[in-house]
Amino acid sequence: MSQIDQNEIRDYVRRAPKRMFFDGMRMVNTMHVRLKWLSSIAMGTLDERINRRAGMPDKWDPWKNPVGSSIRRHARRMTVIRCGR
Repeated sequence: MSQIDQNEIRDYVRRAPKRMFFDGMRMVNTMHVRLKWLSSIAMGTLDERINRRAGMPDKWDPWKNPVGSSIRRHARRMTVIRCGR
């Protein structure tokens, strides 16, 4: 495994697969893989990218969804308005 460069873009350029290569029988196009990797590097805020680069995983709690909780709160409120307490 190669050493990780501190700069994500330089690391990407050095470690990403070539755009096209010959595997003995045919030409293989890996451009889609390169673009998916580049989009994953560019995704997120600066703090998220720093944490991702440092190896700290983003904690995602599906039950702590502010949109979902507001929808549930609104539904409860509408039930109280319709039926009373």
